[in-house]
Order: sequence, then structure tokens, then C-alpha cells
Amino acid sequence: MTFLHPKPTFTFDQLWKLEKGFWDSFLYPANLKQTQGNASTVFASDVQGRVDITRTFDGDELNREYIFGLFADPDHVSLVGVPIAYNITQFAANDNIASATTVVTFNATSFGVLIPVTIDTWIEFNTDGKIAQYDATFRWFEYLLDFLVGGVATKINATEPDQAVAYVADLLATTICDTHDKHCTGSNQQYEDTASCYDFLTKTVRFGKAYELGRNTLLCREVHEHMVQYRPDVHCSHIGPSGGGYCVDDMDYMQTVLQRYFNDSWIPFGYGTDQNIWLAN
Repeated sequence: MTFLHPKPTFTFDQLWKLEKGFWDSFLYPANLKQTQGNASTVFASDVQGRVDITRTFDGDELNREYIFGLFADPDHVSLVGVPIAYNITQFAANDNIASATTVVTFNATSFGVLIPVTIDTWIEFNTDGKIAQYDATFRWFEYLLDFLVGGVATKINATEPDQAVAYVADLLATTICDTHDKHCTGSNQQYEDTASCYDFLTKTVRFGKAYELGRNTLLCREVHEHMVQYRPDVHCSHIGPSGGGYCVDDMDYMQTVLQRYFNDSWIPFGYGTDQNIWLAN
């Protein structure tokens, strides 16, 4: 099999340092630097990325916006806030591939809590030590959402679970509509006015489950709202009624699990390429 990227061979020590280098860049405020400039110091220009609770992301600029820009403003309404510390609890590496489990501490400023979030990652590094591919899974994310909503329920003295969800939905929808009014003007406008925006986000589209941050949900639009400021022409449609190809119900369970997406194999030394159903080619 021919790999899209040249296959460098790193030592275990080198891969460990590359892994830690990524997480150092991920923390706030270091992540602010990654949202600026024309070229990434972390991602290859043609990087491929997949996050289980959202979807796939192609290219350096888009990945910098989502991986770094999403968690770069402690004063902005956000589900988990900004990352302030990390601890790598599991790590295995060979060839140019590193697999890790990292517990990241987020300052969830919107909810007034420091919260540990467990992220499982597979990362492939290119010859320059930049990320050519990554595959990330948020472990126990459903539990995390329930924890956050439960905290809200306690804060507002809710007597029913739906009251807490409605409170969060109001907070997120108001923020999204404010961002739309500020940045999505002219040809980028998605809603007729603030009222129609809020009505759509709280009454028409569903709130979303833990695995639906890349589907036609309010939670998906909360994710994409953070990126609107960087490129309104690209991201305004993602928070609009159409979902802009990102917040859409375009893939069912089978299609998601069996998607042929990655250009390079995740198995080191060329093993198993004859049976790898995730390879694009």
C-alpha cells in the first residue's frame, strides 16, 4: 500500500515529546497563538481530523479553528470553557503513531466549575513532526453533559430535568443569536432577525444528545458559534437553519462507523492494510 504521507520513524522519546507538545499548545492561553497566523506549527497543511462527538475536519486552517479556537475565550459562553491543565494517563507509540489517553482539566467558566475531561487520541506525525492525522474520542461525554446539566438544575432549584435543559438551551441560543447578529451580515445572514433565530434554536431544532455535536442540533451550533468570528463567510451557515453541511443529519449510525475517511493506516509498519475498512483508498 502507498501512504499519502512519507513514513518517518520516530523514537518513543521523540513521539512522547511530540505528544506533549500538542497538549502544551492546546492549553489556554497558548492555544490563542494557534488561531493566529497563516500557517500552523502543529498541523500539516492537509491534516485530516475526526472527533467522535462531532465529525471530520480537513485542512490546517479549519482544524486550528476547531481544536484551538473552540476553547480559547474564558469570557465567552461555552459548554466546557478553556483547558488549563492536562495529565497523560496512557501512552503507547511506534513508528510515527502515538496513542494516548489524556485527562484535561477545563475551567468551565459558564458553569463555575473545574471539570476533568478524558480524551482518547490517535495521532500520526509527518516528517516535520506536525500532525498529519488525528482521531479523537471524548470518553464519558454523556456523563459529562449530565453532570453539567445536573449542576445547572441545582443552581436554579429545578424540580424537573427539562427545566435545566431549557435553561442551558436559552443560554446557548441567546449567545448564538448574538454572535449571528454581530458577525453574520449581508450575504452571510442566516436568520431574518434575532427573534426568528432564537425561535428556531429553541423550538424547531432539537437540543441534541451527547453524540450529536455534528448533527442538526442546538449543541452542534454551539460548537460552530465559536468559529464564526474567525471566518463568517465559512461558519455563519453552520449556525443557520441549513446547518451548512456540518450541523446536518447526513449520516446514520452505520455510515458513521464504517466511514472510509483516513488516507493513512493507524497500524504501524504497514500491518493490516489489506483489511482496514477505515482507509479511504
